Amino acid sequence: MDNNPFKQLSIRTGLAWQEDAGYILACDPTTEENNPHVKIYLWFKGSFSDSWAKFNAHSICRISNPENALVFVSSEGFYGVNSKTSIAGNIFEDSQPEPIEPRYGSIRAVSEIKGKAYAVGLRGMVYRFDKLAMWTRIDDDLPREFNIQAIHGFDEYDIYAVGFSGQLWHFNGKKWRKLQLPTNLNLTAVKCSGDGLVYIAGHKGILMCGRDDNWQIIDHGVTMKDIWSLEWFEEKLYLSTMSNVFRLDRDKLEMVDFDDDVPTTCYHLSAAKNVMWSIGEKDVMSFDGKKWSRIV
Repeated sequence: MDNNPFKQLSIRTGLAWQEDAGYILACDPTTEENNPHVKIYLWFKGSFSDSWAKFNAHSICRISNPENALVFVSSEGFYGVNSKTSIAGNIFEDSQPEPIEPRYGSIRAVSEIKGKAYAVGLRGMVYRFDKLAMWTRIDDDLPREFNIQAIHGFDEYDIYAVGFSGQLWHFNGKKWRKLQLPTNLNLTAVKCSGDGLVYIAGHKGILMCGRDDNWQIIDHGVTMKDIWSLEWFEEKLYLSTMSNVFRLDRDKLEMVDFDDDVPTTCYHLSAAKNVMWSIGEKDVMSFDGKKWSRIV
């Protein structure tokens, strides 16, 4: 294959798997509207191989329960699982129990928490992938007005979901409880980090940290751009806008140094052991803790 098969494609997101491997989701923007699809690229030791799905997946995670697998989802609820046997389906159809009132809406993200995949979306939707081809709906306590954008947790009993209008809800494994934050801005990212704190970010550069009922705004004063992704890598918090990646050092926010090869697009961060990726529409950069190198 061409060393850069993405010249005519638009990258949606990606996933760092290990130092020399990861996944990239991309589409052909010229045919996307009439032909929903995603191309799933495996990057391994500098080479690409690809597969194809007939739905427009935009979010991805890697899980170990119920088995080692790659899970990717689309806004419409379509999902795929690449494991020993690849499967595909629709979250709304392959889930239980039935909601009292339908909550059909846009799925915004899928995230791994303690080995399992959690998919969240508008109208207070939360689904947990418990078995192959079976999602468990766990959103009975959440209001339909809670338009969820992101979810993360320390484990299945300590989960945080964020969304529009500064909403934050906590799940203890049985029930959801609303937590109060000092903002009403739309929130787009949440990360339960290695320092025991939860970091939350969103529109206009809002960045907060805390846990349970104690939260504070980090007044970094560096960017007013919307923050779309948070990642914890080598004992530091990293965050990304559409154009830059930053690192938090205590309460000081610093733009990362890409050296001589600066990406023109950023958006999503993904970390694995000894590696972190920055993924934008046209760029994928890999960071080993010392230097950045280009994948795409």
